[in-house]
Amino acid sequence: METQLYFWKPLIEQYQNDLSLVEEYYKHTMVVFSDIEKDAEGYAKEFYENYPATEATDPASVAEWAEEISIEKYQSLSAMKFNHLLMTISMLYQAWEQQLIKFMIHELHRYIRFDKRTVSFNDVQTVFRLHGVDILKTESWVKIRELKFLVNTIKHGDGDSANKLRKIRPDYFRFPDRFKMGKETDSLDLYGSVLFDEHSLQVSDTDLYSYIEATKKFWGEMPERAYSNTETLIEELTKERGRQ
Repeated sequence: METQLYFWKPLIEQYQNDLSLVEEYYKHTMVVFSDIEKDAEGYAKEFYENYPATEATDPASVAEWAEEISIEKYQSLSAMKFNHLLMTISMLYQAWEQQLIKFMIHELHRYIRFDKRTVSFNDVQTVFRLHGVDILKTESWVKIRELKFLVNTIKHGDGDSANKLRKIRPDYFRFPDRFKMGKETDSLDLYGSVLFDEHSLQVSDTDLYSYIEATKKFWGEMPERAYSNTETLIEELTKERGRQ
């Protein structure tokens, strides 16, 4: 008996639209961080104007304190802005991967029995490959692979994925010229943790948008239908589970 993966065009378009929503969500929510410098200045001004002064209060000291508070506020908002970008990038990858898993479960439940709760991305790769669709050989995989390494780096910090990412995107780890760091200074190596310092990775909105396009392109690369042998599929999936 044969199994079939049916990449129904309306479903593929829905997946692509859902991925486009990530960009819409990001642009909509980033408005909060549109002018963090002004927000920080306003916060300091309010502090200064509402400070419970007495006759002994030195206005110059309060003004200096307000300036320090403004800087701290700006740094906090800047870090939140950067983390919002990183979390959106992570959400994008998880959304794409869950689309694949959901698609595989929907297509195969008519042919074979398996525990839906334990399906992994490796299972998806195996199923697609046995149906003649090698995810790793799609044009979009080069960019999605980069995205995967980046998301793992965001989650785990310096490690194997970070080292792989350094080879293909060394610019992510290179300080901008304005920081006047040595050319050999690695930003992630210096800070260690991604989420606690906005300068650990040099990632931008443009990178997010390129990843969104790659995940959408992936679905556009799929054939209309793909077939496999049921017995072979079960055998290979069993082997894959044994390796996990």
